Amino acid sequence: MSRILAIAETEILALVRTKFFVIGIISMPILGAVVFTFLRFADRQLDRDDRPFAVIDRTGVLYDAIASEAQAFNAESGFGDAQTGPHFYPVRIDPGTRSDDDVRADLSTRIRRREFFAFLEIPARIIDANAPGTVRYYSESTSYVRLPNWLRTTLSREVERKRFERVGIDPELVSSLTARTDVATFGLVERKADGTTATAVRVDEAQRFGVPMFFLVLMFMAVMSSAQHLIHTIIEEKMSKISEVLLGSVSAFQLLLGKLLGIVAVSFLLAFVYLAIGMYAVLNLGRPDLVSAPLVGWFLVFLVCANLLYGSLFQALSSACSDLKDAQSLLQPAMMVLIAAYLSSFLVVRAPDAPLAVALSFVPLFAPFAMLLRLALSPPPPVWQVLLSVGLLVATTLAVVWAAARIFRVGLLMQGKPPSLRELVRWIRK
Repeated sequence: MSRILAIAETEILALVRTKFFVIGIISMPILGAVVFTFLRFADRQLDRDDRPFAVIDRTGVLYDAIASEAQAFNAESGFGDAQTGPHFYPVRIDPGTRSDDDVRADLSTRIRRREFFAFLEIPARIIDANAPGTVRYYSESTSYVRLPNWLRTTLSREVERKRFERVGIDPELVSSLTARTDVATFGLVERKADGTTATAVRVDEAQRFGVPMFFLVLMFMAVMSSAQHLIHTIIEEKMSKISEVLLGSVSAFQLLLGKLLGIVAVSFLLAFVYLAIGMYAVLNLGRPDLVSAPLVGWFLVFLVCANLLYGSLFQALSSACSDLKDAQSLLQPAMMVLIAAYLSSFLVVRAPDAPLAVALSFVPLFAPFAMLLRLALSPPPPVWQVLLSVGLLVATTLAVVWAAARIFRVGLLMQGKPPSLRELVRWIRK
């Protein structure tokens, strides 16, 4: 046992003492905050251009509404240094006696000369009830969606108002009668021991999805970083013949287990740092209700199992390779399984009690992500499902560790072409 702990300590120190690990832990939240701030800044600063557009209004009544809404939009976007968005400037175009094709060709030419950004063609019968018709939007920059989206909203609202006016219905009355009804989400009401009832707590997006996604991403990040470290460590030790020296003092199982324990400890350190940062953030935001001690405990349980399961798998496959090039080919399927387990968890978020979500919770390679997510969502799964999932995961993890040790003892001393799947199975049976 002392040799296993010595190997684990060596792995921990080899990774933790590197400046890249320290910089990575410190820089990740800083980098996330910088990226978030930059994206918000870029969203406000990226599109601040003037967007003049021509309007052919064949109804004769919609242009004024477009011009008025454009003025309001520009005022909301601000001016000068306070501007946070583009400015839209409509220009009325009178086609006169010219043909439609001639008008369109002329305006297209003016767009190419940068006189206009786009032009809009509104059919005459668009405001008639049950009248067919489509507003046509022309632009060279067809990937730019902010202007057409704004026009779609503005025209839909104005055309609806005009249609109501034509049939003698007050648009303001219609607006008040069809006002949107908000639905607030609450938990269940609980009856206390004295017979009184406790007020139901309102649930927001941070509680419903923010906390589960935080634990999901942290789990994936911890497992993936550990996997990458194991792959490079095993390959480097094998290429430099260090593994042969180590096998002279310890068994292959002791070496594998020591490395696994070291990786688990590093993952715990990584998780502790980010959990501490997350808890500090939510407490400063006045949301202590987002902190759940049982959920943190389950997270640590699944983190240990996930690191042992995937760590054993990656160590076994890495030991069978002689260089990084061979490792990339052999490890690609295993890496895809890890990524698939992470991505499939987004299906669990949509319906945590669906048969697919329940089934994923019982698949050991997917369970650390799927069951953890179900525990973080409301309502949590039944206790028997959690215990069955953990039991299957633990049993599979022990089996994979045992099989990985059988491959590990042969693979570390093997050189040359990487083995096939059939050969790996034969190594396990030996």
